[in-house]
This record gives sequence, C-alpha cells and structure tokens, in this order.
Amino acid sequence: MKSRIASTAALGLLLALSACSASSAEWTPLPSGAEPPAACARADSQGVIEISADQLKFSAPCMVAAAGQEFVVRLTNLESEPHNVAIYGDRSKATSFMVGDTISGPNKTIDYPATTLAAGDYYFVCVVHPAVMNGALYVR
Repeated sequence: MKSRIASTAALGLLLALSACSASSAEWTPLPSGAEPPAACARADSQGVIEISADQLKFSAPCMVAAAGQEFVVRLTNLESEPHNVAIYGDRSKATSFMVGDTISGPNKTIDYPATTLAAGDYYFVCVVHPAVMNGALYVR
C-alpha cells in the first residue's frame, strides 16, 4: 500500500513538473543565424507589430522587429480580461525594455512604443497572465 501511495505521489509530482516546464518552453532563443518561425507576428513597413489577446492567449507565439529601429507593438484585447505587453531581456525579467499599460476589452486597442533594440532574442509577456501569455521577440 505504501509503495502505491508513493507511486501516486511521484506521478503527481512528475505531472506538475511537466506542466511547469511546458509553459516555460514557449520562449526559446534561436540558434545563431536561425530564422524566426513563420508563425511570428512581424513589423510592417511602418514598424508596427499587430497582435491580439483572446482566451488568455496572444495571437502569435513570437514577434519579429528590425534591429536598430524603433517599433510599436499594437495590442488588441478581444476579451474582458485585462492584458498588456512587456518586453524583457529574458525570462528572468532582470532587464526591462518596455512595460505597457494594462487594458481591458473587449475590442480595445493600444499602441506600445518600444525603444530601439540591438539584434538578439528577447522575451515578451502579459504581466497579468505571465504563465500562459508569453513568447519570444526576435530582433534581426
């Protein structure tokens, strides 16, 4: 009986750790020289990256901006939950590049001007729902 309880507890711990690692796998720096995935939201000719938030998800798992150029993240909140966008150097959030105001929807849009960033991989997140709403910002 004790071994069955221990096995059940171990399985529960394994499942909990798997769930935690699944959410952290969403932000992954690319290998040097690799192209960002096709699913990324990309800056248009005016430097605007358009994404939306709905059902506690961003519309794109990643974003792409041009190195050395200012850009804007345009967020449309499609639901009543509050959301925002913040950009950090990495998942540790030790270096902040932009933290946008939180907006509630539905159907509200806000532009977040971002500073010029050097080429590299960055982390973006909704600070209200960081465990489920995050991704990579690739600056090339």
